[in-house]
Amino acid sequence: MKRQVIRSIRKGSVQWSEEDRLQLSTLLIKCGYAVRINRQQVEGSGGKKNGQMEYTVEFWEVDDAVHEDRMG
Repeated sequence: MKRQVIRSIRKGSVQWSEEDRLQLSTLLIKCGYAVRINRQQVEGSGGKKNGQMEYTVEFWEVDDAVHEDRMG
């Protein structure tokens, strides 16, 4: 499985809070996925002080051999 990304743009019509992103990440981790939460300014917002921010939750399957090796 390649990496999957779930996007949420702050100030958009549908907003996810930090708590929402953390709960989603927790569920994905419990299902055996690796997760990365990221934040970046939306392109085209011109570097404005209060420009739109895009929050992403990226997830992918973890190789069981690598996971077991790291978990001991």
